[in-house]
Amino acid sequence: MPTELIHNITTGEVTEREFTAEEIAAGEARLAAQDLDLSDIRGGRSERLRVSDWTQGNDSPLSDSKKAEWATYRQELRDFPVGKTKVSEFAVDSDGQMIWPTEPS
Repeated sequence: MPTELIHNITTGEVTEREFTAEEIAAGEARLAAQDLDLSDIRGGRSERLRVSDWTQGNDSPLSDSKKAEWATYRQELRDFPVGKTKVSEFAVDSDGQMIWPTEPS
């Protein structure tokens, strides 16, 4: 059974307590619900789209080829969560950060 250490700051005493089956089940349920919550990913995607809106305007200083690169990137962002239903399905780097489509240079 998993345990936790409890430190009494008044006495300095450290005790170990086992989690109950109910506490373990509740923790697993919270983790499962978090894995289904794609709102942070959608928010990150929306922000990346918002800050790149300028690349597609008629008055954008970009060349047609650069606009096309940005249009492709923006489509990759819009397609980003397609086919994924859990946060754990997204690729992450060695630091645990989600790997997003690469922004054009």
